Amino acid sequence: MKYLLLLAALTLVVLLVYWRLRPYIRIARRAFGFVRDVRRLSRQDMPGPAPRRSPAASSGERLVRCSSCGTWLPASRALTVRSSTEAYCSAGCVERAARGEVRPRATGDEL
Repeated sequence: MKYLLLLAALTLVVLLVYWRLRPYIRIARRAFGFVRDVRRLSRQDMPGPAPRRSPAASSGERLVRCSSCGTWLPASRALTVRSSTEAYCSAGCVERAARGEVRPRATGDEL
């Protein structure tokens, strides 16, 4: 009987401590869950070594050269003027070409 009362008193103390610490336990669980989710997402973003090829090259997309500055870019990102077949990398290059300004072209040998 003595042990039963001692066990009941101990259980009551544990329940009271748990009741008082419950908000802090909830905060700790959320924090650990957040860390776990961040680690899981970071593992999904970097499954292995980074690929050396660009996404445009690996998907087989055609590359075009900017008529103003000579930069190579995927055809889907190129800006084209309706009246010509020229391709440009940016609105600035379109404006430069319209004004007749020519920037030195990159030859690709500067690597």
